[in-house]
Order: sequence, then structure tokens, then C-alpha cells
Amino acid sequence: DYAQLTIKVQPSGAQILIDGESWRTSQDTDRLVVHLQVGVHHVEIRKEGFRTFKTDVQIRTGEPTTLNVSLSGQNGQ
Repeated sequence: DYAQLTIKVQPSGAQILIDGESWRTSQDTDRLVVHLQVGVHHVEIRKEGFRTFKTDVQIRTGEPTTLNVSLSGQNGQ
């Protein structure tokens, strides 16, 4: 089974890794929508000049999941 994961990232243009596979939002959008197998997936979000965000996301059958991430600057800004 699969379910939808939507990741919204500020600022846009970040690199998103899901289970080690690289995805990238474009400079004009802050959203990535993917369909993943049910289960736990590791998400890592990177952008130069910002702290890396890491989390595990539980994907459940028939339940769309949204992850909202606002990256903070490397100096806590």
C-alpha cells in the first residue's frame, strides 16, 4: 500500500532526501508531493547556509501526511 506525503519547506530550493533518495524543490515552489509505501521513512532536508533537518515519518494506508519545515540559519537565525 502507498500513501501521499507532502513536504512544504521554507525557504524553497532545498534538497530533500527520503530514505537516502534525493529530491529537490524548485526555486519557485516550496512543496514536494510523493507517494510512499506504508511504513516509516527517514526524511532529511538540506540547504546551503541552513541547519539540516532530520526526522522519521510514519506513512499510513489512506492517510495523506504533511510535513511542514522551516529551516533555520546555521547561526540560529
